[in-house]
This record gives sequence, C-alpha cells and structure tokens, in this order.
Amino acid sequence: MTVSKFHIKKISEINKDQLLKFYQKTFHYEKVVLDDFNWRYRKDFGNFEPLILTINNQICGHAGLIPIDLKIKDKREKAIWFTDFYIDQKYRFKGYGKLLTEEWMKICPIQITICNNESLRIFKKLKWRSNNKFVRRIEFNNYFKILPVFRKYIKTNNIKNDFNKLKLIELNFTTIGKVIEKNNQDLSKKSFGIIRDESWFKWRLTECPYRKNLYIFEYKNNYFITHLKLKNNFKILNILYSSNNFSGDIKNIFSEFLKKNNIDFLAYVSKTRKFSDIIFPWQKKLNFAYHTDEKFISNMINDQLTDVQLIDSDIDYL
Repeated sequence: MTVSKFHIKKISEINKDQLLKFYQKTFHYEKVVLDDFNWRYRKDFGNFEPLILTINNQICGHAGLIPIDLKIKDKREKAIWFTDFYIDQKYRFKGYGKLLTEEWMKICPIQITICNNESLRIFKKLKWRSNNKFVRRIEFNNYFKILPVFRKYIKTNNIKNDFNKLKLIELNFTTIGKVIEKNNQDLSKKSFGIIRDESWFKWRLTECPYRKNLYIFEYKNNYFITHLKLKNNFKILNILYSSNNFSGDIKNIFSEFLKKNNIDFLAYVSKTRKFSDIIFPWQKKLNFAYHTDEKFISNMINDQLTDVQLIDSDIDYL
C-alpha cells in the first residue's frame, strides 16, 4: 500500500455531487434517505461527521455514524453508532478498512454498532467486544406470500385501523410528548441505557424524510412507532419502537392488524431470552459490537444495554 495515495477526510470536505453519486452507487436506500445527508447522520448533534477514504482522488471507502447520548449512572455520555461501513471491493483485505476504522474511533470515545460478519472481523482486530443478544424477528401474515407466485404488488400505503384494540394517534408534538414521557419513565429505572429525549425524537420522527409513512399506535398506555414500507413486492410493517415488550397479547393484536390490512409481514428487534430461544431461518441474530477504553462502561454496555430497537442505528432503512 502506498500511503501517499490515500486520504481520510470528513464528508464536508468532499464535493457534494461526488458524494451523492457514491451513495447512490453504493448504498441501496430509498432516494429520500440517500439525499438527506444531514438527517441520515444527525449532523447537527455534536458536530460529528462520517469519514471518507479516497484513493487517487476517488471515493473508495466510507465510515458513517449516528451520534446519541447514553445514560451511564447519573451522567450523560456521548456515543456514536457505526453505520454505512464500506470499502471498495478491489481495496479489501489490504488494511484500508482497519485504517479507516482506527481514524473513525478517534471521533468519540464510546462506539457501538450492529454489523455484518465481515465488518465484525475488522472490529475484533481493534479489540471491540461483541454479542448476539438481539434478534431481528419477522412475523408473517401469510406464509404463501413468501413464494413469488402468490405475491401481489400493493401500491397503497393507507392502513385501516381497528380502533377497538390499536388506537392510531397522530404523529405530532403532543403524541410524541406522551411517547417521550413513557420512555423517560422506563429509563429512570435503569442505571444505563439509550437516551431518547425530545431532540432525539424530533430528529428521528418529525424530521424523518419518510415521515408520511410513520404511524404511532397506542394500546393500554403503551406506544408503538411503526414504519409502513413497500420493498421487493412485500408490504412490510416495521415496529420501530415499542414502549413495552413486543410479545404475547401485543404480538397477537398486531397479527390481526396485518391480516385486516393485507400486510405481508412485520419486523422488530427483540432481545434473546435464553439459549433455547427458537430463531427461525428467516430471522436473524444481530452482531452487536462495542468499544470504549473505559472498562466499566464496556461492562455496562454488555450487561445492561437491553433496549435496542429498529428505530436505533440504521437498521430500519437498510
């Protein structure tokens, strides 16, 4: 590797047109997500920026981030989600991924990520810890719809609500305030967790580029933030955030809701409960990795971070 030929820069130092072309070619998100750099990386929070690897003036690598606050005992500490990690195929296995990650780790002292096996291999070389405590679960409305011959392309995003069970509430500051209050009550009982405060919910919901496809439901003083999306001819309901464990009665009610609205499946993240917990082939254990030089914080992340959901990191729009 010729050191003089590569550079690592912040995205603000890269030509916007060149950056957009790179995103469109590399990441296959919806266009509204691709175009909104500021929202995608929560650029106005903490002045943290993703990094770009250039080789011979061409973009060949990327390390994205989403900044958050963590509650650690009675203090707030900044952390960053590692997202959108990419190295051009012809430059892989040459040390560039490790170099880019090392530079990215200097941005903030606490780093967390949900990643694939290839990225995890690099992180482990840099002494990141990991576990598989979280599962992306999928619940099908109709198993026949898995087969292409049974699929129907559904163009509408409208949903019909059963007000006897799930109450559809408007996505506005009043209802979001109720979600924040419930979230804060739950967090106050913990010594460690992700802080989802007013500024966080404002960024994640009211400023979201696909806000028109977000719906909030209420059931017995519990709140569920959902994203209705159409992908690969499937109509999907992502449970972005649940203020209660998504299981039992609640899961059954949403199953009924799927049938009434002809939604193919719903997806959500849950914590594995025990070693005997059944993981079906179409569900996926998530690689959760983390790093900090503070051993007690690292231990708290491993032992007490139990509330990771689809609304966190970039899992929803992958």
